[in-house]
Amino acid sequence: MPRAQDPIDDAPSPFNRGVDHTLKMLHRIVPMDVWMLTRVEGDEQIVVRADDHGYGIGSGTAFDWGNSFCIRMLAGDAPHIAPDVQQIPAYRQALAAHDDPPAIGSYVGFPVNDRDHGMFGVLCAMHPEPLPDNLGAHASEIESAVAVVESLIQLRHQLDDLEREREALRLEAYTDSLTGTYNRRGWQLALQAEEQRCQDHHLPAGIMGFDLDGLKAANDQYGHEAGDRLIAAAGQALKGATRDVDVVARLGGDEFAVLLPETPADHLPEIAERLRTALHDAGVAASLGYACRTISGTLAEAQNNADAAMYADKRARHTSRKL
Repeated sequence: MPRAQDPIDDAPSPFNRGVDHTLKMLHRIVPMDVWMLTRVEGDEQIVVRADDHGYGIGSGTAFDWGNSFCIRMLAGDAPHIAPDVQQIPAYRQALAAHDDPPAIGSYVGFPVNDRDHGMFGVLCAMHPEPLPDNLGAHASEIESAVAVVESLIQLRHQLDDLEREREALRLEAYTDSLTGTYNRRGWQLALQAEEQRCQDHHLPAGIMGFDLDGLKAANDQYGHEAGDRLIAAAGQALKGATRDVDVVARLGGDEFAVLLPETPADHLPEIAERLRTALHDAGVAASLGYACRTISGTLAEAQNNADAAMYADKRARHTSRKL
């Protein structure tokens, strides 16, 4: 069964308004009980926007991706349009996989692509009863709606880029003089702005935390200038190994954090290795941890989880050095 979330959506973004109008138009053309724009993250299919007339599905609802109709449609095991899902073996299999199967008599699903990031998700619809066989006559209109949604995705990227550029200008006042990264206040402001985007569009985002090894020893043995050089090298290495859209901050002392917008959880291990390598190449050893914002969570919670993982890594590294 789907897991629902109550979204914060008092003032829909231009992207959300555009998708909402598109879904309402589709409902007028093909009056199925729910039309949805969904995206896939890990093993969940997350509803970005929905026009619901009976299922109780809203933005933030999450489905089991592995047992979905959409995964079977994308695999080519079932058609984009099924007036009667019981006539399609793959869709019957999907229903049978549920202990309490939802009432689905007919289904529509088309992939939605993001030109800059690969597949975005699926534009799909469900109805509790079978519909007439002429449902397929509306394929061209549905494909046109998909093209509209794909254009809206590109526009959202452009608007988000502009917002982040404006934020970067505003945050210049919150730069750490030693490293050229943001300071703790700049980090908090950047986190707040990205959290709003995540809420508006149900986007993933990752956070990484870093704690430098050996700073106290460098200060004690070679003086604070040596320690400052180590901190500056860490900041420059992290900035050089991240994207322009990412946010790098020195939170204080030898502690750094990186915010990775629109980055799903399965991308984080590879990014972590890349950043650890960049630090190593700069002569900096560090403990690190990472976490992804969940659909029902916040970036602040993700930061707490990343910090916990980072301290676990530090303890493990300390133990291994003693053995």
